[in-house]
Amino acid sequence: MKGKIFVVGLGPGDPGNMTPRAFQAIEDCQVLVGYTVYIEQVQELSAGKEIIKKGMGQEIERGKIAVEKAAAGNTVGVVCSGDGGAYGMAGLILELLKDHPAREDIAWEVIPGITAALSCSSLLGAPIVEDFCTISLSDYMTPWEKIITRLEKACEGDFTLAIYNPRSLARPDYLGLAMDVIKKHHTEDTPVGIVRNAYREDQSIILTTLKEFDPEVVDMFCTIIVGNSRTYIANGVMITPRGYRI
Repeated sequence: MKGKIFVVGLGPGDPGNMTPRAFQAIEDCQVLVGYTVYIEQVQELSAGKEIIKKGMGQEIERGKIAVEKAAAGNTVGVVCSGDGGAYGMAGLILELLKDHPAREDIAWEVIPGITAALSCSSLLGAPIVEDFCTISLSDYMTPWEKIITRLEKACEGDFTLAIYNPRSLARPDYLGLAMDVIKKHHTEDTPVGIVRNAYREDQSIILTTLKEFDPEVVDMFCTIIVGNSRTYIANGVMITPRGYRI
């Protein structure tokens, strides 16, 4: 029997924002593999399944286990927060499969999920209505110099920015450095939204400006949305005009 790997995007974390296809994929799986926190998000769906939980930084190990379980004929779900492609496991799984001896016997499918840029944008109002850019400040996989270069170019292009992995104990200064870059290209009244744990029980939302932005209130559970040159705040929400004549 051929095995299969589903890379499942769970969305922001609450069942209401998971797609029906994600629910079905998890139901079809015999094995679930994922970061501990993500496995816990689907705990109610995991009864009777083999559960393999790994910590942060063990992505390659997780991926190899998933591939070997599928090679043995299992249907495996690799669960990811948000979307499985955007900073998720989809790319790694396909890289591990491409040269695997059993690759012809392993089917795969990526189940899309709502990524943090979109879930957080929906809570802030409408800051993302046209071209936007996601930037991760984690240098775990990408050199810091390249991150800053990408940020500079995104600012030059006047994109609305969604900043992922903004601030951790290991790199507490990166967010301040990134905001210094943004301040070179935007006015101090540019709206900034900070969303922590979107659509979860301890959700919090801060709406501020570049001038008033405080990095100290941000951690790895936050996503930051920085408006472009046309974004404004009205009635407590962020709005980026699309260009309609109203």
